[in-house]
Amino acid sequence: MRLILSSVFFLTTVMAHAQWKASLGLNIAPVLAKSIELSSEFSRHPGYSLDFNLGYIFKTGHIGLIDYKVDDRIRERRTSGTFFKAGARLYPTSMSGKQKRNHFFVGAFLVLSRYKQTGFFEKLEVSDTYVPVSTKGTALFPAATIGFQHHLSRFLRLDWGVQKSFVIRKDDYLGSKQRNYQPGAGSPQSDPFIGYFQGILALKYQFANR
Repeated sequence: MRLILSSVFFLTTVMAHAQWKASLGLNIAPVLAKSIELSSEFSRHPGYSLDFNLGYIFKTGHIGLIDYKVDDRIRERRTSGTFFKAGARLYPTSMSGKQKRNHFFVGAFLVLSRYKQTGFFEKLEVSDTYVPVSTKGTALFPAATIGFQHHLSRFLRLDWGVQKSFVIRKDDYLGSKQRNYQPGAGSPQSDPFIGYFQGILALKYQFANR
């Protein structure tokens, strides 16, 4: 985690000196799931940018805004882990090179997600008997983003939108897959048909060019 964090700050410094516009901020939306996500963006043209995000999950029990109350016999399920996102954005309305105060974006990420999940499995043979269970691993999967960016001032940017992840992972979930949380992607229960939607609400500070 420290290595990834150091790498993002290093990229911010190097690209700022190389005449790239660099911004760094915090995605507030995942805080509901006890997740911290730092967002960084680098651009040399108003129509496109490179994005690098990283985050950490603090033993969350979050399973999405919708709960279908499926009893999978797992109690006190908790997820922790780290994630790193690398990708790019396009701003279609700014491809001419003219910087707009408010513009629409589409983007894509490749997400590296490390997870650890713990809980207790309820035995049916003996009433109120629980067995500790856990799983951990690493998943690599793509994600797509869509939203808007607003220039609040010379140095402040506000992003809002959604991220849709396409999680590719082994069948090692605790209980039902729908009630598990994937660091960097969210919960598949957030949308019962498509799954793994996560909000974007990021306030960024753009560093001044030297």
